[in-house]
Amino acid sequence: MPHGMTWFNFLPGYEQLAAFLRHSHAQATLLGPTAFAVQHVFGALLVLIVLMLLALVANRRLANLEANIVPDGKLGLLAALELVVEALYGISKDIIGPETKRYFPLIGTLALYIFFCNALGLIPGFEPPTNNVSTNAACALFVFFYYNYQGLRVNGLGHITHMANPMGSWWGWFLAPLMFPVELIGHLARPLSLTLRLFGNMVGDHAVVLGFAGMIPLLVPIPFQALGLLVCVIQALVFCLLTATYIGMATAAQHEEEQPAH
Repeated sequence: MPHGMTWFNFLPGYEQLAAFLRHSHAQATLLGPTAFAVQHVFGALLVLIVLMLLALVANRRLANLEANIVPDGKLGLLAALELVVEALYGISKDIIGPETKRYFPLIGTLALYIFFCNALGLIPGFEPPTNNVSTNAACALFVFFYYNYQGLRVNGLGHITHMANPMGSWWGWFLAPLMFPVELIGHLARPLSLTLRLFGNMVGDHAVVLGFAGMIPLLVPIPFQALGLLVCVIQALVFCLLTATYIGMATAAQHEEEQPAH
């Protein structure tokens, strides 16, 4: 399949819609003209549909919990997802603490969404939605606003004053003019770091797999597909663990400041 062409190109009306969106969303940047990445949007919608179908199937199993409380002994897709979610919950609980149950819906949703977006690129004829900066930036910005909201909800203004005085000591306020800009820059750099880390790894992995598949399409790409699957898992895990870390730090800041007083 030619570069830049996916299975979505064969959908009726896709080319007309792609041409309209590229024309209406085209904009100039410092690097030159950019266009709306239609195939990444369609890929994200496909992942969303797959996750919704899996959620419906899982909901049916939970509706009859007594009959499905004992595994049937077969390692299917749902059983594998249950194992992954349980392991991710355990790791998140070690990072956040007892309140993990409140924040885990976001962490679990991000893990599944990013993994399936990454894995879509392993299927010939598709490109991963995470191969696009906009997709990753949307997830990263949501995480940024979410953990700051939770920090304000739990600690109030202490979430902001903690950036000026991370030590929580009386003498720490003398360093506030220096510490606050440094902490603020560090917080603002987090969504950028999440975006570029995921984007760079997925672009590199996709380029390696496509390169070997283009040279020798039989058998040789299989090991690189396996490595690509490992990269998909690791990148989804890293993104979610960093999310859990940011949430844990934001919701625990005030508690840490109160410890010296006790």
